[in-house]
Amino acid sequence: MKSSLALSTAVSEHWRSKLNQYDMITAIRQMTPVQATLWLVALSSLIRMFAASAIGLSVDEAHYALYGLHLDWSYFDHPPMVGWLQAVMLQFGDSDLALRIPAILLFAATSLVLFRLCQVLFPQDSPWLGFSSVALLHSAVILQLVGLALIPESPLLFFGLLTVLALHGVLTQEGLKPWLWLGLCLGLAGLSKYTAITLVFTVILTFVLTKQWSRLKGAGPWLAALVATLVIMPVLYWNMQHDWASFAYQLNHGARNPDWQARRVVLSQLAQLLVFGPLIIGFAVIAMFAAWRERRHLGVVLCVATALPILLLFATGSGREMTLPHWTALAWVALIPMAIRWVMQHWERTWVRVVTGFSVAYAGLMLIAMFGAFFQPNLLPNGSGHPLADLYGWQQGAQQAERLRQEMKAIPGPEPVLFVRNWTHASRLAWYARPSTVQVLDDRQDQFDLWFGRPETGARGILVTWPDTGSPISVEHFESCVKAGSSSEIAHGTVMSTFTYYRCEGWHE
Repeated sequence: MKSSLALSTAVSEHWRSKLNQYDMITAIRQMTPVQATLWLVALSSLIRMFAASAIGLSVDEAHYALYGLHLDWSYFDHPPMVGWLQAVMLQFGDSDLALRIPAILLFAATSLVLFRLCQVLFPQDSPWLGFSSVALLHSAVILQLVGLALIPESPLLFFGLLTVLALHGVLTQEGLKPWLWLGLCLGLAGLSKYTAITLVFTVILTFVLTKQWSRLKGAGPWLAALVATLVIMPVLYWNMQHDWASFAYQLNHGARNPDWQARRVVLSQLAQLLVFGPLIIGFAVIAMFAAWRERRHLGVVLCVATALPILLLFATGSGREMTLPHWTALAWVALIPMAIRWVMQHWERTWVRVVTGFSVAYAGLMLIAMFGAFFQPNLLPNGSGHPLADLYGWQQGAQQAERLRQEMKAIPGPEPVLFVRNWTHASRLAWYARPSTVQVLDDRQDQFDLWFGRPETGARGILVTWPDTGSPISVEHFESCVKAGSSSEIAHGTVMSTFTYYRCEGWHE
Protein backbone atom coordinates (compact mmCIF):
# COMPACT_ATOMS: atom_id res chain seq x y z
CA MET A 1 0.00 0.00 0.00
CA LYS A 2 2.82 2.34 0.96
CA SER A 3 4.67 1.51 -2.26
CA SER A 4 1.57 2.33 -4.36
CA LEU A 5 1.18 5.65 -2.55
CA ALA A 6 4.83 6.45 -3.07
CA LEU A 7 4.56 5.60 -6.77
CA SER A 8 1.48 7.79 -7.14
CA THR A 9 3.23 10.67 -5.37
CA ALA A 10 6.29 10.29 -7.60
CA VAL A 11 4.16 10.35 -10.76
CA SER A 12 2.29 13.44 -9.54
CA GLU A 13 5.55 15.21 -8.76
CA HIS A 14 6.91 14.27 -12.18
CA TRP A 15 3.96 15.83 -14.07
CA ARG A 16 3.85 18.84 -11.74
CA SER A 17 7.48 19.42 -12.56
CA LYS A 18 6.73 19.13 -16.29
CA LEU A 19 3.86 21.61 -16.03
CA ASN A 20 5.99 24.07 -14.10
CA GLN A 21 8.57 23.88 -16.84
CA TYR A 22 5.91 24.64 -19.44
CA ASP A 23 5.60 28.39 -19.73
CA MET A 24 2.87 29.46 -22.14
CA ILE A 25 4.44 32.87 -22.76
CA THR A 26 7.80 31.26 -23.47
CA ALA A 27 6.16 28.80 -25.85
CA ILE A 28 4.50 31.62 -27.74
CA ARG A 29 7.74 33.55 -27.95
CA GLN A 30 9.50 30.51 -29.35
CA MET A 31 6.99 30.12 -32.16
CA THR A 32 8.21 30.61 -35.70
CA PRO A 33 6.21 32.94 -38.00
CA VAL A 34 4.79 29.90 -39.79
CA GLN A 35 3.63 28.28 -36.54
CA ALA A 36 2.10 31.51 -35.27
CA THR A 37 0.26 31.99 -38.55
CA LEU A 38 -1.14 28.47 -38.53
CA TRP A 39 -2.39 28.88 -34.96
CA LEU A 40 -3.98 32.22 -35.79
CA VAL A 41 -5.74 30.86 -38.88
CA ALA A 42 -6.94 27.78 -37.00
CA LEU A 43 -8.32 29.82 -34.08
CA SER A 44 -10.03 32.32 -36.35
CA SER A 45 -11.56 29.52 -38.43
CA LEU A 46 -12.83 27.80 -35.29
CA ILE A 47 -14.58 30.97 -34.11
CA ARG A 48 -16.29 31.37 -37.48
CA MET A 49 -17.35 27.71 -37.40
CA PHE A 50 -19.22 28.36 -34.17
CA ALA A 51 -20.72 31.57 -35.58
CA ALA A 52 -21.81 29.74 -38.73
CA SER A 53 -24.48 27.84 -36.81
CA ALA A 54 -25.72 30.81 -34.79
CA ILE A 55 -27.51 32.76 -37.53
CA GLY A 56 -29.51 32.11 -40.69
CA LEU A 57 -28.34 32.68 -44.23
CA SER A 58 -27.97 36.21 -45.55
CA VAL A 59 -29.52 37.44 -48.80
CA ASP A 60 -26.45 36.63 -50.87
CA GLU A 61 -25.71 33.32 -49.17
CA ALA A 62 -29.18 31.98 -49.89
CA HIS A 63 -28.96 33.27 -53.45
CA TYR A 64 -25.70 31.41 -54.08
CA ALA A 65 -27.02 28.30 -52.36
CA LEU A 66 -29.77 28.38 -55.00
CA TYR A 67 -27.01 28.66 -57.60
CA GLY A 68 -25.76 25.30 -56.35
CA LEU A 69 -29.27 23.87 -56.33
CA HIS A 70 -29.88 25.05 -59.93
CA LEU A 71 -26.45 24.12 -61.27
CA ASP A 72 -25.59 25.92 -64.50
CA TRP A 73 -22.68 27.12 -66.64
CA SER A 74 -23.07 30.62 -65.22
CA TYR A 75 -25.69 32.94 -63.77
CA PHE A 76 -27.37 36.26 -64.41
CA ASP A 77 -25.47 38.47 -62.00
CA HIS A 78 -22.24 36.55 -61.28
CA PRO A 79 -19.91 33.93 -62.74
CA PRO A 80 -20.47 30.36 -61.55
CA MET A 81 -17.70 29.68 -59.01
CA VAL A 82 -19.83 30.26 -55.89
CA GLY A 83 -22.59 28.11 -57.36
CA TRP A 84 -20.22 25.30 -58.26
CA LEU A 85 -18.71 25.32 -54.77
CA GLN A 86 -22.15 25.16 -53.19
CA ALA A 87 -23.19 22.39 -55.57
CA VAL A 88 -20.27 20.33 -54.25
CA MET A 89 -21.14 21.19 -50.65
CA LEU A 90 -24.78 20.20 -51.16
CA GLN A 91 -23.61 16.65 -51.80
CA PHE A 92 -22.63 16.49 -48.12
CA GLY A 93 -25.25 18.65 -46.42
CA ASP A 94 -27.57 21.62 -46.73
CA SER A 95 -27.45 23.12 -43.23
CA ASP A 96 -26.44 26.73 -42.69
CA LEU A 97 -23.13 25.50 -41.27
CA ALA A 98 -22.44 23.22 -44.24
CA LEU A 99 -23.06 26.03 -46.72
CA ARG A 100 -20.51 28.21 -44.91
CA ILE A 101 -17.70 25.68 -44.81
CA PRO A 102 -16.41 26.61 -48.31
CA ALA A 103 -16.03 30.25 -47.24
CA ILE A 104 -14.24 29.28 -44.03
CA LEU A 105 -11.82 27.02 -45.91
CA LEU A 106 -11.22 29.57 -48.65
CA PHE A 107 -10.41 32.30 -46.15
CA ALA A 108 -7.97 30.02 -44.36
CA ALA A 109 -6.32 29.24 -47.73
CA THR A 110 -6.27 32.95 -48.62
CA SER A 111 -4.49 33.67 -45.34
CA LEU A 112 -1.77 31.14 -46.17
CA VAL A 113 -1.37 32.51 -49.69
CA LEU A 114 -1.01 36.03 -48.23
CA PHE A 115 1.70 34.74 -45.89
CA ARG A 116 3.53 33.17 -48.82
CA LEU A 117 3.08 36.34 -50.87
CA CYS A 118 4.89 38.35 -48.18
CA GLN A 119 7.78 35.89 -48.23
CA VAL A 120 8.07 36.01 -52.03
CA LEU A 121 7.55 39.75 -52.61
CA PHE A 122 9.54 41.04 -49.64
CA PRO A 123 12.23 38.43 -48.85
CA GLN A 124 14.57 41.02 -47.31
CA ASP A 125 12.04 42.27 -44.77
CA SER A 126 11.20 40.90 -41.32
CA PRO A 127 10.24 37.21 -41.29
CA TRP A 128 7.23 38.31 -39.21
CA LEU A 129 5.84 40.42 -42.04
CA GLY A 130 3.74 37.48 -43.21
CA PHE A 131 2.25 36.76 -39.79
CA SER A 132 1.52 40.44 -39.17
CA SER A 133 -0.18 40.71 -42.57
CA VAL A 134 -2.37 37.69 -41.85
CA ALA A 135 -3.23 39.12 -38.42
CA LEU A 136 -4.25 42.40 -40.07
CA LEU A 137 -6.31 40.46 -42.62
CA HIS A 138 -8.22 38.80 -39.78
CA SER A 139 -8.70 42.08 -37.91
CA ALA A 140 -11.18 43.53 -40.42
CA VAL A 141 -14.87 42.90 -39.76
CA ILE A 142 -15.75 42.83 -43.45
CA LEU A 143 -13.03 40.29 -44.21
CA GLN A 144 -14.16 38.07 -41.33
CA LEU A 145 -17.61 38.14 -42.93
CA VAL A 146 -16.11 37.21 -46.30
CA GLY A 147 -14.51 34.29 -44.47
CA LEU A 148 -17.87 33.27 -43.02
CA ALA A 149 -20.39 33.77 -45.82
CA LEU A 150 -19.64 32.39 -49.28
CA ILE A 151 -19.85 35.31 -51.70
CA PRO A 152 -17.90 35.91 -54.94
CA GLU A 153 -15.19 37.77 -53.00
CA SER A 154 -14.39 34.57 -51.09
CA PRO A 155 -12.85 32.74 -54.09
CA LEU A 156 -11.78 36.03 -55.73
CA LEU A 157 -9.43 36.87 -52.85
CA PHE A 158 -7.86 33.42 -53.06
CA PHE A 159 -7.40 33.30 -56.83
CA GLY A 160 -6.54 37.00 -56.99
CA LEU A 161 -3.58 36.60 -54.63
CA LEU A 162 -2.54 33.45 -56.50
CA THR A 163 -2.56 35.55 -59.67
CA VAL A 164 -0.12 38.00 -58.07
CA LEU A 165 2.16 35.10 -57.12
CA ALA A 166 1.93 33.74 -60.66
CA LEU A 167 2.72 37.16 -62.15
CA HIS A 168 5.79 37.37 -59.92
CA GLY A 169 6.85 34.00 -61.33
CA VAL A 170 6.42 35.28 -64.90
CA LEU A 171 8.72 38.22 -64.11
CA THR A 172 11.42 36.23 -62.31
CA GLN A 173 11.44 32.81 -63.98
CA GLU A 174 12.03 31.49 -67.46
CA GLY A 175 9.93 29.08 -69.52
CA LEU A 176 6.24 28.63 -70.24
CA LYS A 177 5.18 27.15 -66.89
CA PRO A 178 4.80 30.55 -65.13
CA TRP A 179 2.67 31.80 -68.02
CA LEU A 180 0.50 28.68 -67.86
CA TRP A 181 0.03 29.22 -64.12
CA LEU A 182 -0.83 32.90 -64.70
CA GLY A 183 -3.47 32.05 -67.29
CA LEU A 184 -5.04 29.44 -65.02
CA CYS A 185 -5.21 31.81 -62.04
CA LEU A 186 -6.64 34.62 -64.17
CA GLY A 187 -9.29 32.26 -65.52
CA LEU A 188 -10.27 30.96 -62.08
CA ALA A 189 -10.49 34.52 -60.77
CA GLY A 190 -12.70 35.31 -63.76
CA LEU A 191 -14.98 32.42 -62.82
CA SER A 192 -15.26 33.96 -59.34
CA LYS A 193 -16.32 37.54 -60.08
CA TYR A 194 -16.37 39.97 -62.99
CA THR A 195 -14.17 42.34 -60.97
CA ALA A 196 -11.33 39.98 -61.92
CA ILE A 197 -11.11 41.91 -65.20
CA THR A 198 -9.01 44.41 -63.22
CA LEU A 199 -6.32 41.74 -62.92
CA VAL A 200 -5.75 42.01 -66.67
CA PHE A 201 -4.95 45.69 -66.10
CA THR A 202 -2.72 44.59 -63.21
CA VAL A 203 -0.67 42.51 -65.64
CA ILE A 204 -0.45 45.38 -68.15
CA LEU A 205 0.42 47.95 -65.48
CA THR A 206 3.09 45.68 -64.02
CA PHE A 207 4.86 45.36 -67.35
CA VAL A 208 4.61 49.11 -67.90
CA LEU A 209 6.16 49.86 -64.51
CA THR A 210 8.86 47.16 -64.66
CA LYS A 211 9.60 47.66 -68.38
CA GLN A 212 10.31 43.97 -68.85
CA TRP A 213 9.07 44.05 -72.42
CA SER A 214 11.38 41.24 -73.52
CA ARG A 215 9.27 38.74 -71.55
CA LEU A 216 6.30 39.52 -73.77
CA LYS A 217 8.08 38.00 -76.75
CA GLY A 218 7.41 34.39 -77.58
CA ALA A 219 4.54 32.05 -76.87
CA GLY A 220 4.14 32.79 -73.13
CA PRO A 221 1.57 35.62 -73.25
CA TRP A 222 -0.45 33.81 -75.91
CA LEU A 223 -0.47 30.65 -73.82
CA ALA A 224 -1.69 32.58 -70.76
CA ALA A 225 -4.43 34.28 -72.78
CA LEU A 226 -5.53 30.98 -74.31
CA VAL A 227 -5.69 29.17 -70.95
CA ALA A 228 -7.58 32.05 -69.30
CA THR A 229 -10.08 32.12 -72.16
CA LEU A 230 -10.63 28.37 -72.02
CA VAL A 231 -11.23 28.50 -68.28
CA ILE A 232 -13.89 31.23 -68.56
CA MET A 233 -15.65 29.55 -71.49
CA PRO A 234 -18.61 28.51 -69.26
CA VAL A 235 -19.35 32.19 -68.66
CA LEU A 236 -19.10 33.02 -72.37
CA TYR A 237 -21.24 30.00 -73.33
CA TRP A 238 -23.99 30.88 -70.85
CA ASN A 239 -24.07 34.49 -71.98
CA MET A 240 -24.25 33.48 -75.63
CA GLN A 241 -27.39 31.52 -74.75
CA HIS A 242 -28.92 34.41 -72.78
CA ASP A 243 -28.28 37.43 -75.04
CA TRP A 244 -25.19 38.46 -73.05
CA ALA A 245 -27.42 39.24 -70.07
CA SER A 246 -24.64 39.22 -67.46
CA PHE A 247 -22.42 41.63 -69.37
CA ALA A 248 -25.31 44.00 -70.05
CA TYR A 249 -26.28 43.89 -66.37
CA GLN A 250 -22.75 44.60 -65.15
CA LEU A 251 -22.17 47.41 -67.66
CA ASN A 252 -25.39 49.11 -66.61
CA HIS A 253 -24.90 48.34 -62.92
CA GLY A 254 -22.68 51.31 -62.15
CA ALA A 255 -23.96 53.65 -64.85
CA ARG A 256 -27.72 53.44 -64.38
CA ASN A 257 -27.79 56.70 -62.38
CA PRO A 258 -26.76 59.66 -64.56
CA ASP A 259 -26.54 61.92 -61.51
CA TRP A 260 -22.88 61.76 -60.40
CA GLN A 261 -22.39 63.00 -56.83
CA ALA A 262 -19.17 63.53 -54.89
CA ARG A 263 -21.18 62.84 -51.73
CA ARG A 264 -21.60 59.20 -52.76
CA VAL A 265 -17.84 58.89 -53.31
CA VAL A 266 -17.09 60.25 -49.84
CA LEU A 267 -19.67 58.04 -48.15
CA SER A 268 -18.34 54.98 -49.99
CA GLN A 269 -14.81 55.69 -48.73
CA LEU A 270 -16.04 56.25 -45.17
CA ALA A 271 -17.91 52.94 -45.28
CA GLN A 272 -14.71 51.17 -46.29
CA LEU A 273 -12.80 52.90 -43.48
CA LEU A 274 -15.42 51.72 -41.00
CA VAL A 275 -15.39 48.02 -41.94
CA PHE A 276 -11.76 47.54 -42.99
CA GLY A 277 -10.40 49.63 -40.12
CA PRO A 278 -8.00 52.57 -39.97
CA LEU A 279 -4.90 50.38 -39.85
CA ILE A 280 -5.61 48.83 -43.24
CA ILE A 281 -7.05 51.87 -45.02
CA GLY A 282 -4.92 54.57 -43.41
CA PHE A 283 -1.50 52.96 -43.59
CA ALA A 284 -2.23 51.34 -46.96
CA VAL A 285 -2.92 54.76 -48.47
CA ILE A 286 0.24 56.17 -46.86
CA ALA A 287 2.25 53.22 -48.14
CA MET A 288 0.90 53.73 -51.66
CA PHE A 289 2.09 57.35 -51.70
CA ALA A 290 5.43 56.32 -50.22
CA ALA A 291 5.78 53.61 -52.86
CA TRP A 292 7.09 56.13 -55.41
CA ARG A 293 10.47 56.02 -53.67
CA GLU A 294 10.54 52.23 -54.18
CA ARG A 295 9.01 52.17 -57.63
CA ARG A 296 11.69 49.74 -58.80
CA HIS A 297 10.92 47.24 -56.03
CA LEU A 298 9.04 44.37 -57.70
CA GLY A 299 7.00 43.54 -54.59
CA VAL A 300 5.84 47.14 -54.26
CA VAL A 301 4.97 47.30 -57.95
CA LEU A 302 2.86 44.14 -57.80
CA CYS A 303 0.91 45.27 -54.72
CA VAL A 304 0.17 48.71 -56.18
CA ALA A 305 -0.63 47.34 -59.63
CA THR A 306 -3.15 44.93 -58.08
CA ALA A 307 -4.89 47.52 -55.92
CA LEU A 308 -4.90 50.60 -58.14
CA PRO A 309 -7.22 49.39 -60.96
CA ILE A 310 -9.82 48.21 -58.43
CA LEU A 311 -9.70 51.38 -56.34
CA LEU A 312 -9.96 53.62 -59.40
CA LEU A 313 -12.83 51.57 -60.85
CA PHE A 314 -14.98 51.79 -57.74
CA ALA A 315 -13.93 55.29 -56.69
CA THR A 316 -15.16 56.70 -59.99
CA GLY A 317 -18.20 54.43 -60.15
CA SER A 318 -19.28 55.23 -56.60
CA GLY A 319 -20.27 58.72 -57.75
CA ARG A 320 -23.23 57.12 -59.54
CA GLU A 321 -23.89 54.22 -57.21
CA MET A 322 -22.63 53.66 -53.67
CA THR A 323 -19.80 51.13 -53.58
CA LEU A 324 -20.42 48.24 -51.22
CA PRO A 325 -17.34 47.85 -49.00
CA HIS A 326 -16.59 44.24 -49.92
CA TRP A 327 -16.30 45.11 -53.61
CA THR A 328 -12.83 46.58 -53.00
CA ALA A 329 -11.64 43.74 -50.74
CA LEU A 330 -8.98 42.42 -53.13
CA ALA A 331 -7.40 45.87 -53.43
CA TRP A 332 -7.01 46.40 -49.69
CA VAL A 333 -5.85 42.84 -49.07
CA ALA A 334 -3.15 43.29 -51.74
CA LEU A 335 -1.99 46.43 -49.91
CA ILE A 336 -1.87 44.83 -46.46
CA PRO A 337 1.80 43.74 -46.77
CA MET A 338 2.78 47.28 -47.77
CA ALA A 339 0.81 48.77 -44.87
CA ILE A 340 2.45 46.45 -42.32
CA ARG A 341 5.85 46.98 -43.90
CA TRP A 342 5.52 50.76 -43.66
CA VAL A 343 4.48 50.53 -40.00
CA MET A 344 7.49 48.32 -39.22
CA GLN A 345 9.84 50.74 -40.99
CA HIS A 346 8.49 53.74 -39.06
CA TRP A 347 7.75 52.13 -35.71
CA GLU A 348 10.07 54.54 -33.87
CA ARG A 349 7.65 57.40 -34.56
CA THR A 350 5.32 58.01 -31.64
CA TRP A 351 2.28 58.82 -33.77
CA VAL A 352 2.65 55.55 -35.67
CA ARG A 353 2.58 53.56 -32.44
CA VAL A 354 -0.37 55.57 -31.13
CA VAL A 355 -2.41 55.15 -34.32
CA THR A 356 -1.54 51.46 -34.46
CA GLY A 357 -2.64 50.97 -30.85
CA PHE A 358 -5.90 52.80 -31.52
CA SER A 359 -6.48 50.76 -34.67
CA VAL A 360 -5.87 47.47 -32.88
CA ALA A 361 -8.31 48.48 -30.12
CA TYR A 362 -10.87 49.55 -32.74
CA ALA A 363 -10.55 46.24 -34.61
CA GLY A 364 -10.87 44.26 -31.39
CA LEU A 365 -14.02 46.11 -30.32
CA MET A 366 -15.58 45.73 -33.77
CA LEU A 367 -14.91 41.99 -33.83
CA ILE A 368 -16.26 41.54 -30.30
CA ALA A 369 -19.38 43.51 -31.26
CA MET A 370 -19.91 41.48 -34.44
CA PHE A 371 -19.46 38.01 -32.95
CA GLY A 372 -21.24 39.09 -29.77
CA ALA A 373 -24.26 40.09 -31.87
CA PHE A 374 -24.21 36.66 -33.54
CA PHE A 375 -24.29 34.79 -30.23
CA GLN A 376 -26.31 37.27 -28.12
CA PRO A 377 -28.55 39.36 -30.43
CA ASN A 378 -30.58 40.62 -27.46
CA LEU A 379 -27.66 42.90 -26.56
CA LEU A 380 -28.67 45.12 -29.49
CA PRO A 381 -31.95 47.02 -30.21
CA ASN A 382 -35.06 44.88 -30.58
CA GLY A 383 -37.39 44.41 -33.53
CA SER A 384 -36.93 45.25 -37.18
CA GLY A 385 -34.35 47.88 -36.22
CA HIS A 386 -31.98 45.14 -35.09
CA PRO A 387 -28.96 45.07 -37.44
CA LEU A 388 -29.23 41.27 -37.74
CA ALA A 389 -33.02 41.10 -38.07
CA ASP A 390 -32.64 40.20 -41.74
CA LEU A 391 -30.90 36.93 -40.78
CA TYR A 392 -33.65 35.53 -38.61
CA GLY A 393 -36.95 33.81 -39.22
CA TRP A 394 -36.80 33.02 -42.93
CA GLN A 395 -36.87 29.27 -42.48
CA GLN A 396 -39.93 29.46 -40.23
CA GLY A 397 -41.51 32.10 -42.47
CA ALA A 398 -40.98 29.94 -45.55
CA GLN A 399 -42.48 26.90 -43.82
CA GLN A 400 -45.59 28.88 -42.87
CA ALA A 401 -45.89 30.27 -46.41
CA GLU A 402 -45.65 26.75 -47.83
CA ARG A 403 -48.38 25.49 -45.47
CA LEU A 404 -50.66 28.29 -46.65
CA ARG A 405 -49.80 27.50 -50.27
CA GLN A 406 -50.72 23.85 -49.75
CA GLU A 407 -54.06 24.90 -48.26
CA MET A 408 -54.68 27.13 -51.28
CA LYS A 409 -53.73 24.27 -53.58
CA ALA A 410 -56.71 22.29 -52.32
CA ILE A 411 -59.02 24.95 -53.80
CA PRO A 412 -59.65 24.50 -57.56
CA GLY A 413 -57.71 26.89 -59.77
CA PRO A 414 -54.20 27.49 -61.18
CA GLU A 415 -51.26 25.99 -59.29
CA PRO A 416 -50.54 28.47 -56.46
CA VAL A 417 -47.02 29.86 -56.10
CA LEU A 418 -45.21 32.07 -53.61
CA PHE A 419 -44.89 35.79 -54.38
CA VAL A 420 -42.41 38.30 -52.96
CA ARG A 421 -41.52 41.94 -53.51
CA ASN A 422 -37.98 41.58 -54.81
CA TRP A 423 -35.08 39.20 -55.29
CA THR A 424 -33.65 39.82 -51.79
CA HIS A 425 -36.79 38.32 -50.26
CA ALA A 426 -36.96 35.64 -52.95
CA SER A 427 -33.50 34.30 -52.16
CA ARG A 428 -34.28 33.25 -48.58
CA LEU A 429 -37.87 32.22 -49.30
CA ALA A 430 -36.91 30.11 -52.33
CA TRP A 431 -34.08 28.41 -50.44
CA TYR A 432 -36.04 27.50 -47.32
CA ALA A 433 -39.25 26.67 -49.23
CA ARG A 434 -37.49 24.70 -51.95
CA PRO A 435 -38.56 23.32 -54.39
CA SER A 436 -41.61 25.60 -54.45
CA THR A 437 -41.86 28.23 -57.18
CA VAL A 438 -41.11 31.76 -55.93
CA GLN A 439 -41.92 34.63 -58.30
CA VAL A 440 -40.73 38.22 -57.93
CA LEU A 441 -43.27 40.99 -58.52
CA ASP A 442 -40.98 43.93 -59.27
CA ASP A 443 -40.00 44.99 -62.81
CA ARG A 444 -36.28 44.30 -62.40
CA GLN A 445 -34.89 41.39 -64.41
CA ASP A 446 -32.95 38.93 -62.28
CA GLN A 447 -31.99 35.28 -61.91
CA PHE A 448 -35.41 34.37 -60.49
CA ASP A 449 -37.04 35.27 -63.80
CA LEU A 450 -34.85 32.59 -65.39
CA TRP A 451 -35.54 30.00 -62.71
CA PHE A 452 -39.24 30.53 -62.03
CA GLY A 453 -40.50 32.89 -64.74
CA ARG A 454 -42.75 35.93 -64.43
CA PRO A 455 -46.33 35.69 -63.08
CA GLU A 456 -48.80 34.77 -65.82
CA THR A 457 -52.23 36.33 -66.20
CA GLY A 458 -54.59 34.76 -63.68
CA ALA A 459 -51.78 33.50 -61.43
CA ARG A 460 -52.53 33.05 -57.75
CA GLY A 461 -50.60 32.26 -54.60
CA ILE A 462 -49.30 33.45 -51.25
CA LEU A 463 -47.71 36.90 -51.11
CA VAL A 464 -45.08 37.07 -48.36
CA THR A 465 -44.05 40.49 -47.06
CA TRP A 466 -41.18 41.31 -44.70
CA PRO A 467 -41.00 43.24 -42.53
CA ASP A 468 -44.68 43.73 -41.69
CA THR A 469 -45.66 46.99 -43.42
CA GLY A 470 -49.40 46.77 -42.85
CA SER A 471 -50.36 46.31 -46.51
CA PRO A 472 -49.01 44.33 -49.46
CA ILE A 473 -47.36 45.90 -52.47
CA SER A 474 -48.53 45.26 -56.01
CA VAL A 475 -52.05 44.66 -54.74
CA GLU A 476 -53.33 46.56 -57.78
CA HIS A 477 -52.00 43.72 -59.95
CA PHE A 478 -54.29 41.18 -58.27
CA GLU A 479 -58.05 40.93 -58.44
CA SER A 480 -58.02 40.25 -54.69
CA CYS A 481 -55.54 39.95 -51.82
CA VAL A 482 -56.75 38.86 -48.38
CA LYS A 483 -54.54 38.77 -45.31
CA ALA A 484 -53.90 35.15 -44.31
CA GLY A 485 -52.00 35.75 -41.08
CA SER A 486 -48.57 36.67 -39.80
CA SER A 487 -45.71 35.09 -37.88
CA SER A 488 -42.80 36.37 -35.81
CA GLU A 489 -39.38 34.97 -35.07
CA ILE A 490 -38.11 35.35 -31.51
CA ALA A 491 -34.43 34.77 -30.72
CA HIS A 492 -32.93 35.10 -27.23
CA GLY A 493 -36.08 36.87 -26.09
CA THR A 494 -35.92 39.40 -28.91
CA VAL A 495 -38.52 39.72 -31.68
CA MET A 496 -36.30 39.69 -34.77
CA SER A 497 -38.60 39.32 -37.78
CA THR A 498 -42.30 39.54 -38.58
CA PHE A 499 -43.79 38.07 -41.76
CA THR A 500 -47.26 38.79 -43.15
CA TYR A 501 -49.04 36.52 -45.62
CA TYR A 502 -51.76 37.32 -48.18
CA ARG A 503 -53.86 35.00 -50.33
CA CYS A 504 -53.84 36.67 -53.74
CA GLU A 505 -55.91 35.77 -56.80
CA GLY A 506 -56.00 36.86 -60.43
CA TRP A 507 -52.67 38.41 -61.33
CA HIS A 508 -52.71 40.88 -64.25
CA GLU A 509 -50.24 43.46 -65.58
